[in-house]
Amino acid sequence: MAAILEVKHVDKRFGAVHALNDVSLAVEEGETLALVGENGAGKSTLVKILTGVNQKDKGELFFLGQKTELKSAMESRNLGIAQVYQQAELIPELTVAENIFLGDMSVYQGGLLSWKTLFKKTGELLKKYNIAVNPHARVKSLNVATQQLVAIAKVLLQQPKLVVFDEPTAVLSDNEVKILFDIINKLKAEHTTIIYISHRLEEIFTICNRVAVMRDGRLITVLENKNLTKADLIMHMLGKKLEAMFPEKDIGHEDEVALELKNVSTAKVTDISLKLMKGEILGITGLVGSGRTELARAIYGLDRIKSGEIRIGGERVRLRDTLDASKRGIFLAPEDRKGEALVLIRPIRENITLSNLKTISKSFFCNAKKEKALVEKLRGDLNIKADTMNRPVLSLSGGNQQKVVVAKAITARPKILIFDEPTQGIDVGAKFEIYTLLNKLKKDGLSIIVISSEIEEVQGLCNRIVVMRQGKIAGEINGNVEDTESILNLMYRSEAV
Repeated sequence: MAAILEVKHVDKRFGAVHALNDVSLAVEEGETLALVGENGAGKSTLVKILTGVNQKDKGELFFLGQKTELKSAMESRNLGIAQVYQQAELIPELTVAENIFLGDMSVYQGGLLSWKTLFKKTGELLKKYNIAVNPHARVKSLNVATQQLVAIAKVLLQQPKLVVFDEPTAVLSDNEVKILFDIINKLKAEHTTIIYISHRLEEIFTICNRVAVMRDGRLITVLENKNLTKADLIMHMLGKKLEAMFPEKDIGHEDEVALELKNVSTAKVTDISLKLMKGEILGITGLVGSGRTELARAIYGLDRIKSGEIRIGGERVRLRDTLDASKRGIFLAPEDRKGEALVLIRPIRENITLSNLKTISKSFFCNAKKEKALVEKLRGDLNIKADTMNRPVLSLSGGNQQKVVVAKAITARPKILIFDEPTQGIDVGAKFEIYTLLNKLKKDGLSIIVISSEIEEVQGLCNRIVVMRQGKIAGEINGNVEDTESILNLMYRSEAV
């Protein structure tokens, strides 16, 4: 089969960082090619060059047999190359239809927007790809998973010849993942070429023909997806064997209750009662929209509590806002790292220390020596890949941005740490590093809540798992957390208890 895309000896540097080092790759027309590697391996840089966001320093690019420079995103899009980003890039105040057709003149008649045509065409597009959403709905009213599906529809409107999916399932539940895979199968049937980036290796084995592995800015190998095992793929990605996905679990914790919720209700969650022990990692899972994130927001003082009570260390407290929560030793690392966790235009070091300026300052002045020592230690512990910690966070790959969120949470030195999707968009090697750090914090007496859509993650870290459904606690698994069937039954059954 002919190559639709050829990358020949491409190089790219950002300062001292050699982001792409002599990369050559051919993508066959109509295939689904996985692009995998650790965070900072060069995947995002390669994709940005293909989509015209960044320009190469050296090398050649060929698309449909023609040499091209791809000097802008517009040029790339006009050739038929499109990208679905990890987080939907939509305008919240506009409707679904307005977002999808923004800048598309096909819904204009005589120079004026035809609202009838706009909503009719949007309905037809959504129906084609089985995306159940009202074209008239404002994007801000949709959950993050539905927003992602709208963003995918917006890309597919262009009828691209090559689509890059960058961690598209990071915010999707199993139901939405099924919809996405149905969309991909439709694209395959239409002979659309796909480059698929994901740290969820099971997805790669399910939908991809070949797997291109990158490491340290180089293309290491391209593997046929035949008799390929997870262990083999991880070894190619890391350059070494990963003996275990999770560190050895510490089953112990203190008898002291660190946090207790009694019949807590907000506008989004109802009658929540649970306990978090000192020195425990408690897992909370459930489908997207089950109330997991809303529960975290209530504990952190972001959402108003309508009824019920919260106790910290046995003392009843009123958390009116995040300042109250912080004073009580609670810290939330939110799911939306770009919108809520990081200041993207500021340096890495500032983002890490922003959560606890007292540790690096005295009399309102920053101690640069203390700051550097703290930041460099966390940089080493989490293997944050950047040539300097003065680099803006927005220049990092998504996975390395997530590592900065983790570093920021550790710097806060809380008593109760809430992690909402702590390893979203992170490679398997980095996940192990974060899991090891969480275990160390637990042993030091920190009480941790891990909210995750990955059942395997909470099973590997926790001895108790709370399952949420429709804003309520559907049940708790205490002891036999490996019983996946019981967890799934709680997630999907019609009534919560």
